[in-house]
Amino acid sequence: MINEQNPQIEVAHTREEMLHILESMRLEAYQIEDIHVIAKDPSQFEDVEWGINVKTHEVGNWVDQFKSWFTGESAVTEGLKRFDLTEGQTAYYSHLVEQGVIVVFAEPTIEPMTT
Repeated sequence: MINEQNPQIEVAHTREEMLHILESMRLEAYQIEDIHVIAKDPSQFEDVEWGINVKTHEVGNWVDQFKSWFTGESAVTEGLKRFDLTEGQTAYYSHLVEQGVIVVFAEPTIEPMTT
């Protein structure tokens, strides 16, 4: 099982590349419920067989736009703030998502300590 402190973050420029990344993460023993797929355009997720536990996130939606009015940040940046990323990572991935890239984010699985 994966035991890391930092998430694994991959970028995909096409839907096929996204599916390949998801399969690779699954083979690397990431739990499917710990994987998030983030995009600005929800059509990237259409007609994809996800299973019940894969989380998809459309960033830059109306909720994110509303929040951005108060913070001065872009709506996509507001959407990415829900993930535990550094400020630099948030800015970097926000720029990529604005350009149409799909971000696949796998939360690290922490193994319980044994005594």
